[in-house]
Amino acid sequence: MLAFDSIPDHDRGEGRSGALRDLRVGRRRTVLKAAVLGALTIGAAALTPPRRARAETGPNALTGWDRNDCRDAYPTGYAEDADTGGEFVNTYAACWAGGWRSSEFCEAGWHKFGTVVVGDVHVDHAPIATMCGTTTTKNAWRWTTPDGKVYRCSDGFSTYWGGGQNGLTYLTICRARV
Repeated sequence: MLAFDSIPDHDRGEGRSGALRDLRVGRRRTVLKAAVLGALTIGAAALTPPRRARAETGPNALTGWDRNDCRDAYPTGYAEDADTGGEFVNTYAACWAGGWRSSEFCEAGWHKFGTVVVGDVHVDHAPIATMCGTTTTKNAWRWTTPDGKVYRCSDGFSTYWGGGQNGLTYLTICRARV
């Protein structure tokens, strides 16, 4: 059994230990440093708590799902709908429902809030929390596509005014990469 007091003290001229003499290492300190670093790494990893899923909170204090399977609201699932515009229009479908699904309805990864003027058209965006499942209202959910990418689908209403549009409101979905 190796005891700390059996290690020779090099500073007092007691000589070197022969414990590592068969290793082809330039300096035994390198081996000892590696052993200590390995022990510290394993110890730190053991003390780090596991990551848990948690509900996200959007910029308007609306919460999103903390899961990515949507089973709370739709136990048998549903078929995703392709985006109608924006950055992900030619990728795997991820979000569902809404008259329009696009990254263009996003701001900081969540559905836009406020009025945007495009030419002579004013668009009022308002994120919403809807009843999903039986007791919980949420604004967004996560979806994993077949290529392993995770997206947030955040619900809202967009109302178009002017330019021949007189207050037409659509359910719109913001699709953002998480």
